[in-house]
Amino acid sequence: PVDGAEFLPDQHFDISIELHNIGATATPDLSQLKATINNVPIDKFFKSSFAAAESWNFTYAVDGAARDANQMTTVTATRLALRSVAIKKSGDYVLSLKSGNQTVDATWTVRKISSRKTKNLVLFIGDGMAPSMIAAARYISKTTKFGKFGSNFLELEKLGSIGKIATNGIDAIITDSSNSASAYLTGQKGWVSGLNVYADTSDDILDDPKVETLAEYIRGNRPKMCIGVVTTAAIYDATPAAMYSHTRSRYEYQSVADQMLKVIKPNNLTWTPKPVQADVLLGGGGSTFCLKTNGTACKSPVDYYALYKKFGYNVVKSKAELEKAPTTEPLLGIFTASHMDTWYDRTLRLENLKLNKKSGPDGVGSALDQPGLELMTQKAIEALSDPKRCSDGFFLMAEAASIDKAMHALDYDRGLADLLELDRTIKATKDWALKHGDNTAIIATADHSQAFDTYGTVDTKYLNALPDDDTNILGAGKDAGIQFQKHLAIGEYDTAGWIDSVMDENDMPTKWQGRYRLATGKVDGPQSVENWQIRDNTVLRDIFNVTGWQSIYQANPAEPSGIKKSGMNPPTDDQSVHSLQTVDIYCHGPSNWRQHCAKVMDNTELFFIMAEALGLGFRSTYRNN
Repeated sequence: PVDGAEFLPDQHFDISIELHNIGATATPDLSQLKATINNVPIDKFFKSSFAAAESWNFTYAVDGAARDANQMTTVTATRLALRSVAIKKSGDYVLSLKSGNQTVDATWTVRKISSRKTKNLVLFIGDGMAPSMIAAARYISKTTKFGKFGSNFLELEKLGSIGKIATNGIDAIITDSSNSASAYLTGQKGWVSGLNVYADTSDDILDDPKVETLAEYIRGNRPKMCIGVVTTAAIYDATPAAMYSHTRSRYEYQSVADQMLKVIKPNNLTWTPKPVQADVLLGGGGSTFCLKTNGTACKSPVDYYALYKKFGYNVVKSKAELEKAPTTEPLLGIFTASHMDTWYDRTLRLENLKLNKKSGPDGVGSALDQPGLELMTQKAIEALSDPKRCSDGFFLMAEAASIDKAMHALDYDRGLADLLELDRTIKATKDWALKHGDNTAIIATADHSQAFDTYGTVDTKYLNALPDDDTNILGAGKDAGIQFQKHLAIGEYDTAGWIDSVMDENDMPTKWQGRYRLATGKVDGPQSVENWQIRDNTVLRDIFNVTGWQSIYQANPAEPSGIKKSGMNPPTDDQSVHSLQTVDIYCHGPSNWRQHCAKVMDNTELFFIMAEALGLGFRSTYRNN
């Protein structure tokens, strides 16, 4: 771990010490290496032995120009590692490494945690949910009186304490979901695409030094506390995977999914925390569960549906089956082969679900009966409240994944519809908590932002009536593609009037065809065409190959009429990306706990806020090693 790393008492982690010879082939000399913690040799401090030394070569580019010119620098590396160690007493610990005339010092802190504040904890993650998206969702769904919202804000905005989270990782200022979710679940900054590891320089994606997750910590310390994972993505996707897996590459989906039930120990590496084996696991991702078969979307070498049944799980594969499922036993619900569909499609455009003939949870047929986030969360809470299995409470992570996935595709309406689904789910959860003793802490936040915002309004009827180019006013042969006239439909400042609500008489967001819409957009993205009118399907672009180069993405000529937007990303990007913006955090719970949310913080701090709520690491709660 790096200088400044913080841990819970008895939180397990690996220590990896790498020595590098840059631009040389000679293996670094370990004979003069001295490693101490608080002046005690590190192996003696942990009463553990180093694993056998490892060596390898790797290459890197010193900058982008060197990368594109393929001018790579070679490095020879040697590693010593201590695996699965922990420090039980709170305080500061100074690590000192000396080799030859070089010295590196780092201070690690084991945090002091106070007594338990609440029995249960629910963490809601709106993937990619920028504060500007929350504002946009409010404006399209809530009414005002002479411009005032009054008490008519979103449910998540009314939870209680409000703070801000900086989401960057170690290696880059722009994070991805695996990196940011891992910070929430381990308290450690990380690397893009990594899950609960400190990235090393070896080729092996499973030997990177691990850090124990909050869910693993609960499993080892609270045998009667239940754990739930709910997502509208595949359960092997980055955010849910951060609850239970360790890997340098989030994209090795089968390896990620394997780790829910068992600990993977490549080369017999020591790792003592138990697998999470969530009591409730609901989402998509059937391709990593069903046995690989020709003609299907199944990719697993093992029939995981059968294996989960052997582990005592009740397995369901549709909304109807989920509604009927008993809640007195562990529950696995997989409803699609990959990610679940957006709220808009699974609620208002069921015909779109028929387009994918292999989207079913068994890799065949279309997934036509998918539950929503609210139902999955309510069912999970019902199961996790079982007094026999979960007498010590529960920890549930529920993710609204398609906010991010839709925004990546510049499909703002579908993204905002999923945000509103999340908001209804938060309300239902808070209502449940208040009816059941109010001993459930609720956190709502995002793992990162996207560069989305609103800058005015659009009269879509006027937009559609205006010409696509300006030939009629500029004349033939002129630059008629600037679309002067098309932009006249956008209102700014005093001409940005109030927009049409998407809510119907049942207070559900079903009215997406209004004339007056928010003028929204992103600062990034590939070439696209925007008309601020919801698409029947999610196809936005075609791929165009340029001979002698990589695939280049540009706006699909078949797109409906609208304003053409030039690409702001590298031309090989087929979607927009994340942004630097801080995210909001909203907390409901005891006042002596939720005050910790009311500040600007690093994303690693959320881990300790959750631990504080549950009293994890407080005195005698440590596992018996």
